[in-house]
Amino acid sequence: MEITVIVPTYNRVDSLKQCLQALQQQTLPAHQYEVLVVDDGSTDGTARYLRELATRWPAFRFFSQANAGPAAARNKGIAAARGRVIAFTDDDCIPQENWLEVIHTTFQTTNSVGLQGSTYTDRQDITPLTHQIDNEQGNSSVPTCNAAFTRAALLQINGFDEQFPYPHNEDADLAWRIEQLGDITFVSAMRLYHPPRLDSFAKVAKRMKIMESEFRLFFRNRAAYQRKRASSPWKNIYWEIGVKTLGYYLLSRLKYYRQPKLMIQGMALTLIWGFDLLRRFPQFVKSEREQRRLCA
Repeated sequence: MEITVIVPTYNRVDSLKQCLQALQQQTLPAHQYEVLVVDDGSTDGTARYLRELATRWPAFRFFSQANAGPAAARNKGIAAARGRVIAFTDDDCIPQENWLEVIHTTFQTTNSVGLQGSTYTDRQDITPLTHQIDNEQGNSSVPTCNAAFTRAALLQINGFDEQFPYPHNEDADLAWRIEQLGDITFVSAMRLYHPPRLDSFAKVAKRMKIMESEFRLFFRNRAAYQRKRASSPWKNIYWEIGVKTLGYYLLSRLKYYRQPKLMIQGMALTLIWGFDLLRRFPQFVKSEREQRRLCA
């Protein structure tokens, strides 16, 4: 067994089916990889689909847990993995058919302990209400939707940190700790498609709450954070994101002038995010104190 693929999932049975169909069609010989899905408490028929799939796909296993987030789900998969290499993707992603073959070949021919792949999307379909990963040049955070690491390295650092307050930054934390063991290489041929996923306005409006995870990432990886992201979480949250990114977003919404409803929604979201960052300042202060104590 060369590679174990781990896919955490939560209430996305339709996109999960597309992901797993792509993993069944890989060019890497079937006996060289297995696929593990960890169901993080889904209520949409995911469990029924996984039970049925397990009866006809010998290389497939699944596990279930009460909803605890993607970090805990991935750790559950790591504990059960049999592969020398562990590859990660998400339930709304579609790997190219040679994805695993590229991972296998790269680990065979380099001394890397980790790989980051090229993730692409349909840029023309991106709107203020969609979620997607567009990472074709490499990202210092190493998004876990398209990454692979040696099992030995993952076990040495004890896997993902499950104590992040929101499912955000746990992938950067993992990658930055693994980089202390060896190189993480960007591999452009390790390609994966992340289609834009439409979310509700109400869900997208709450996106800034995940910024609370910046403080744990900083105190666990101070030097890497300052080298790769910003001098402090405060600068990242209120200058890089609150001023520069939201300012860019506000202007970019004008491109939807032929779709007035979408333009108004986009501008409203940007203003809501800015207000939410201000409103959450006391909680951020509390989180900074707590994470400073916990990570000391």
